[in-house]
Amino acid sequence: MQSSDETGHRAAGATTQAPTLEERMGAVENFLQQLVLLLEVEPELTRENISAWIELTNKCATAHGLQSSRERAAMDWLCGRVFSSAVDVLRPAPGRPS
Repeated sequence: MQSSDETGHRAAGATTQAPTLEERMGAVENFLQQLVLLLEVEPELTRENISAWIELTNKCATAHGLQSSRERAAMDWLCGRVFSSAVDVLRPAPGRPS
């Protein structure tokens, strides 16, 4: 499976203009809606399973005409920033106190 970062670069390159502020805000709202849903159903969240879930929902939305290519590019751009290694979190090893 490709990471959101890889697909983000491809989708962003496919558009000629950067996403508008409105498109970027829509991507943030969509991302937060998906994150809240995952928080309700997934006991152990990781960057990888959040990224995979967002990628799956984006593909479905695009396939069903619920997301334009520009909206997809905005979401891919956001995921590339959110899931970058610059925001990596160190987790304690299982069974060890934090």
